[in-house]
Amino acid sequence: MKRYPIRLGSIDEVTTFVKTVSQYDCDMDLCKGSVIIDAKSILGLMTICPDADLELIIHNSDHKEILDSLSDFLLDQKTA
Repeated sequence: MKRYPIRLGSIDEVTTFVKTVSQYDCDMDLCKGSVIIDAKSILGLMTICPDADLELIIHNSDHKEILDSLSDFLLDQKTA
């Protein structure tokens, strides 16, 4: 299990994010404070987003492909 900070800034980004993570078979969660939701749940994301800094939790040992596909959302890879 690994954790990565992400940011979803609009409804369009939420939709794109859910479509992307839904392509993978592993479990992924999003955490905001004490709230944890399924990262593949668009309804769950709508309750805590948009314009939120979140923590992506990937329950899989192979993260490289997932992280490559989510590079637009990862905070540590964004530039101002």
